Amino acid sequence: MLNPEPSPGFASAGKDSAESDLERLMNEAREAQAESPVEDAPVKPPNLLVWAGVAGSLVLISVAIHFFWPAS
Repeated sequence: MLNPEPSPGFASAGKDSAESDLERLMNEAREAQAESPVEDAPVKPPNLLVWAGVAGSLVLISVAIHFFWPAS
């Protein structure tokens, strides 16, 4: 076994060690991010003209189906 489980008497010591390792890793990650932060990609606003064209074509299709579909 690579990582044997500790005996019940050492359960709390293993937990403290895991928490300190986690805290150490989190602190290292915060330091690394502070040194070289990741910049957000520029956000392009949506083109409303395209969405208006899509909405208009869907309305025209709906109206065409309503009037030109043969009634049974």
